[in-house]
Amino acid sequence: MPFGPPAALARRACSSYWLRLIFLVVFAFTTLVSAGSDPRSPLLGDCSPSQRSYHVLKTRATSSSPSSSSYNNTIVPYAFDSSLGTNFTEESCPAFFNNFLDDENFIQCYPFSFFLQNSESFFQIVRQGAFKLSSAMDMICAVNATQCSTLMNDYASQLTASSNCATDYQLENPLVRQAYNAFTSYSMLYSSGCLQSTSGSYCYVDSVTNSTNPGDSYLYYLPLDVSLPGGTRAGCSSCSQDIMSIFLNFAGNSSLSISRTYVPAAQQINVYCGPNFASTAVPVDRVSTTSSVSFAAATGHARDAAVIAGGATTFAYLFQLI
Repeated sequence: MPFGPPAALARRACSSYWLRLIFLVVFAFTTLVSAGSDPRSPLLGDCSPSQRSYHVLKTRATSSSPSSSSYNNTIVPYAFDSSLGTNFTEESCPAFFNNFLDDENFIQCYPFSFFLQNSESFFQIVRQGAFKLSSAMDMICAVNATQCSTLMNDYASQLTASSNCATDYQLENPLVRQAYNAFTSYSMLYSSGCLQSTSGSYCYVDSVTNSTNPGDSYLYYLPLDVSLPGGTRAGCSSCSQDIMSIFLNFAGNSSLSISRTYVPAAQQINVYCGPNFASTAVPVDRVSTTSSVSFAAATGHARDAAVIAGGATTFAYLFQLI
């Protein structure tokens, strides 16, 4: 009796098993799809601003952005958009970083001084060529620079407070020092980054897309305590001369990194561009006594400086591949 009650029960049990299995598969698939639509789903990891390793590229076109209709579909760069790491002495320091990085006022200043060294998203924009980079520079240069400068100076003071990053700053934590330099150099890098050539293009865009002579691109790192690499030849253009003129206005302030890097860079540029191309007349009594020929020797961290300078070299090499 193959179709008696025991066989029927077995068939019903088998059918029920398969129905449950199909239901579980459908449920699991639906759950994963729902999770994928939620960037904060624990199934896929926290993608909040505090977890910036997941937060590399983002398109922002909001009413609070400057002339937002002009920047639709423009990739907005973010500072420190890769992991901050764990190399901090005090817990208060990474907390301070997360605080200013999540500050909408800071974000909407689009700080060029931070993007140069610590923005993977900005680097990706650079690789996309002159058009995309020019659009990003339009956004960077459309902000209220006076208000942003005030904000950056305020954050620089907060960074060195004992309740934030004072210990890590004194221990010369590279990330903390880079952030401090970026805060304090915002004004001069905003001014130099937004310079335009006689043809109306951004000098910065021209420098990083110049495969023949990318030497001018190194100039933008001087305020960030990165010395001009030996043998670098500036373009001897009106752009490079104007950039150095801007930096000269700040080079007499011994509290700024440009006071250590400006004069050696000007002397090196003048070898190729003429003795009076970049002024070296910085008031001696206000210049830091620390030599800027090699800031690595001054800080005692030659390897850290080599890594930073090597990073700039890598940038220039990649610019030639665009």
